[in-house]
Amino acid sequence: MKRTLAALATVAVLTAPLLTACGSDSKPVTGTVTGKDTDYECKTKKKNGKKTRSCHTEYELTVRTKSGDEEEVDVSESSYDNCAEGTTYPKCTTR
Repeated sequence: MKRTLAALATVAVLTAPLLTACGSDSKPVTGTVTGKDTDYECKTKKKNGKKTRSCHTEYELTVRTKSGDEEEVDVSESSYDNCAEGTTYPKCTTR
């Protein structure tokens, strides 16, 4: 069981930069990180008369492209931690 979980965690870590290299509209974004933001979101679902609540944190980088436009990009927690303001996105996600 521990080996299976370790293997799944390894796959998740290796594929996260590939999945996060694109913005929410699935177009590639490259540029300089100008801002960072996190949102803590919760959802309540009702199933069989019972309410369940699930919460998660969303990580977002603001990237200024060469044309001067600013794009918001949803990223993984590790990419958020790796990308400081002023670094080049998406290169900073693969440290």
